[in-house]
Amino acid sequence: MKLLARYLLRELLVPLFVWVAFMFLLLFVMQFLRGTDVLLGSAVTLGDLGRLIAYLAPHFLVMALPIAFLLAILLGLGRLGEDRELTSLQALGISPLQLLAAPLGVGLALSAFMVLLTSTVEPWGLTGVKELVGEVIQKNVAGDVKSGVFYEDLSDLTLYAQRVAPNGGGWTNVLLHDDRDPSSPLLVLAHKGRVGTSARGEALTIELKEGEVHRANRSAVDASVVAFEKAEINVGLGGSLSRRNRFRSPKEELTPVELMAAAKDAEERRDDPRPFLMALHSRLGNAVAPVAFALLGTPLAIGRRQAGRAWGYLLTLGGYVLYYLLSRAFEQMGQKGQLPVLVAGQLANVLFMVVGAVALYRVTRSGTVR
Repeated sequence: MKLLARYLLRELLVPLFVWVAFMFLLLFVMQFLRGTDVLLGSAVTLGDLGRLIAYLAPHFLVMALPIAFLLAILLGLGRLGEDRELTSLQALGISPLQLLAAPLGVGLALSAFMVLLTSTVEPWGLTGVKELVGEVIQKNVAGDVKSGVFYEDLSDLTLYAQRVAPNGGGWTNVLLHDDRDPSSPLLVLAHKGRVGTSARGEALTIELKEGEVHRANRSAVDASVVAFEKAEINVGLGGSLSRRNRFRSPKEELTPVELMAAAKDAEERRDDPRPFLMALHSRLGNAVAPVAFALLGTPLAIGRRQAGRAWGYLLTLGGYVLYYLLSRAFEQMGQKGQLPVLVAGQLANVLFMVVGAVALYRVTRSGTVR
């Protein structure tokens, strides 16, 4: 039996590592393409990209492991069916329940690993991504502002500098039009200016010196002028720059302890704590997905009459899409109070486990291992 377990583990782990690597690369490319306006800016360095990969690695692993594991089961055990090895094992008295032991053991190990990731390094990484993208946006603004050219990449803000010093040295003779409040736009003229820094990358500031602010009132004919020696205009990433930071997901940046604390705090303020609780239980539900996939994928792989890679790909895609849709539907029901959050977070796994148990029972009863 130890020899059989080692053989089945090899058939599962080799394609698992291959498909995790492939899915990781695919997810990174997709995320990179979503953020090209930030990540292909003039100030981005290879070091920034390296930090981005390191920060996103735990999150991508959590996303890639379940679908890669399901694919490894269907293709790994399916290959045994193609080569008639499952038929030989059946002739030796090996039951489907014994074949389930290896996938189930790997699924339990992956679930424990995913719980560890989602509780520690994944929130840390996503927080680091937010801060890194904030830094990159700041550097891009400093690098993309050109002498004598209007810069309009900031929402409702237009920036112009007559002269831009090299290497982010600052601007001379600056014009800034702020239309974030349509009823009272601002026109700022300053002798000097530059992009400022802020703590933890939470905001972009534009520092101006020796100028004046012209405020217009569109509901009246009057206007006001205020001179200043030094001024700062704060552009929060949560506001006008949020459309450029596509990597943010605040609840995923919280650890389970922080989510529980946020839910308790919401209750004390008489707000709805369900979004935080649902985020916690959805994270736990996703971590248990490999166990559900092991229970469902094993009988599907060993019980079908015709094996093949195309069939394995189709089952994997269809199964994961169905799991995702069910998870999102139950999550919405949990947030609306139509289901308890604990049930909503695990119901998709329970359904897959029940279907897998029924399929395994049918395979065991029929004695069919093909």
